[in-house]
Amino acid sequence: MRKIDPKNKICVYLDQFVVSDLIDESTELWKEIKSLLESCHRENILYCPLSVQHFLETAKKELEAARGHHEYFLKLSDQYFFKNELFLTTQLISSLIRNNRHTVKTFLEIPEFKSFDEIYAKTNEVNAVFDESVSYKLSPQNDLRKILNPKIAQKQEPLFLNAIKSIETQNFIKRLEDYLIQKRIYIRPDNYGRHNFPHWIDQLLYILTNTHAFKEVQFRQLLAELKTHGFDRIPPLDIRFSLGAFLTVKNKQENTGDHMDIMRIANSLCSSDILFTDKKRKHEIQSLGLDTKYNTLVFSGVEKDLLEFKSYLLAMV
Repeated sequence: MRKIDPKNKICVYLDQFVVSDLIDESTELWKEIKSLLESCHRENILYCPLSVQHFLETAKKELEAARGHHEYFLKLSDQYFFKNELFLTTQLISSLIRNNRHTVKTFLEIPEFKSFDEIYAKTNEVNAVFDESVSYKLSPQNDLRKILNPKIAQKQEPLFLNAIKSIETQNFIKRLEDYLIQKRIYIRPDNYGRHNFPHWIDQLLYILTNTHAFKEVQFRQLLAELKTHGFDRIPPLDIRFSLGAFLTVKNKQENTGDHMDIMRIANSLCSSDILFTDKKRKHEIQSLGLDTKYNTLVFSGVEKDLLEFKSYLLAMV
């Protein structure tokens, strides 16, 4: 994480398609990139931390293939793991309010790993719940978009993007103001069909209270921050709701894969020096200016990008 700590190694976020192509050596170019990437890792130039999404997506493979993908990725990770979005967001809010310096430990952790075999079945159960629940939420939204099919003039898009993000900010402000008045937090259930999950705002407030020891003074500082800057200085929320607003403004049909991508990008773009994602997500990130804002090189799997990444690695070995 050179942009967090100049003395640290370069942090590379690998999408699952990258790991698959590296292991399979699917083309001569991927074979060359694999050799260079492994060489840079051996020389302590870079590392590739794991994420929650790695486990969720890898577990969809047959066990033997999943085990192989995990073991290969684990070697490149130096045992590091991106903190999940909920805990990263509260950590960054706490650092912002208390004016604490970011370190590598702000973004990464080294957890106790179980073998992939031990978590394989349970992870697939989580996958099934995730797919069912997200599909439940998206189905009426996608149907409505098909019917309405609104067309927004390109010059009007920034206005609508900011309006959609503002709605999310106002929801957070309202809940925080309620908490300050009532002096207690009630974690509301968010319904996803057959499953209920804790509301994301309530979870954040609960963790800020019980893990980061926020008192009224810190919450009032957070309230002032939200009223002044919205989510602009809270990277995971800024990234998540920017990407979500983009899909809405463009009237895109959404699926569980889109939301898996948003989870991974919200969690890693702000801290990674290099991030791999698919061509569609790269376009969205760059259209929103998020790569520039967070000083991250973004690559996809197209040949032009792979050749550029190869050149980048060659310059370091």
